[in-house]
Amino acid sequence: MNILIIGNGFDLAHGLPTTYKDFLKFTDKFEKYRLRNEDGDELLQEDDGSSDYFFNLFGNKANKNVRDLIQELSALIKNNVWIKYFKNLCGSRKEQGKDSWIDFESEISQIIQTLDSAGHTITEQVAQGKKNGKMTQYQYRILRPVIGQKWSSEKCDSISFEIKAIRYKKELLLKDLNKLIRCLEIYLSDYVSNLKVDKLLPDIKELPFINKVLSFNYTSTYENYYSESPYEIDYTHGKAAIENTMDSNNMVLGIDEYLKEDEKNENTEFIEFKKYFQRIHKETGSLYKLWLNKMEEQEQIKEITSVRKDNDGTVSYVEEYAICHKVFFFGHSLDVTDRDIIREFILADRVQTTIFYVDRTDYGKKITNLVKVIGQDELIRRTGGKTKTITFQKITKEA
Repeated sequence: MNILIIGNGFDLAHGLPTTYKDFLKFTDKFEKYRLRNEDGDELLQEDDGSSDYFFNLFGNKANKNVRDLIQELSALIKNNVWIKYFKNLCGSRKEQGKDSWIDFESEISQIIQTLDSAGHTITEQVAQGKKNGKMTQYQYRILRPVIGQKWSSEKCDSISFEIKAIRYKKELLLKDLNKLIRCLEIYLSDYVSNLKVDKLLPDIKELPFINKVLSFNYTSTYENYYSESPYEIDYTHGKAAIENTMDSNNMVLGIDEYLKEDEKNENTEFIEFKKYFQRIHKETGSLYKLWLNKMEEQEQIKEITSVRKDNDGTVSYVEEYAICHKVFFFGHSLDVTDRDIIREFILADRVQTTIFYVDRTDYGKKITNLVKVIGQDELIRRTGGKTKTITFQKITKEA
């Protein structure tokens, strides 16, 4: 069985604007164009494609579907805690001369873990007889951008919180996360999906026959451009569709499990933010589990790996189980947020894994991420000698 696993780098390699930074630019432009439209000003054309999109969107506002889309986008973006937080974070990094690249999942994880920790801190103080509790300075510093403007200039020592304030903020963050996800769905399915892809990737076209595709993307790029041969595809994080609603949206955008083994089954306060919960709750399916089962059940094949001749002339053959399955990672960062799935494929028996990388910097990042995913010893064992099952391959330049 040959399995291709793709991440956002697959879409980026096709020239599609699918980074979170691209999405934030989209929301920012929408707000500006919406305000211009409300003020009756002429809509100005700008240089990038999203400007044309908004020009056409507002220009056709007599169409009921377009009017509904404008209203939906407005409601999703307006006062959204996460969108404001991410935009401020990008702006702050830019002012400091840093790369304004942003990873939503990592940022969400830091906020949620800190909010969870702050809840325990306050609960412990209340349990000691206090009516309210106070966060630590560290907790307050991390949470201040999302806990409300009225506290933004105050010191942590002067602010006390009831535990219900933490729960209220959790519900607000969850509600706004779902709004952000639906807004991202509109961006991908109604804007990005209509952009033209001019190039196909030589490395993908030259792969052996692909039986299965596991996509961590929400887009249909592989289906649209590489569907000549029969294959089965699993959108493990859901698939963007403009006809969806907040309720029917099945896109997974969450965080990895951060609790220890003895805690994760007891502390479920923030479970809705976790990817495994979202996959189950949004019913994205788990076809890849069936693939792994079939890989395990497939009859093992032995092949002769060496021939040995004893002193008496007796010839014996050394047989070992052959590699039966090939897994290819293309455009996936191998980040720890997808650790549960990545581990299952890389550590499966009789699997040869090929990981594509862009350049030496990307190569180094993938090695670092793999250490977090499968551990240092396992990585060393699988990248050299007789036990080698992992190969790194540089992506070919455009044809």
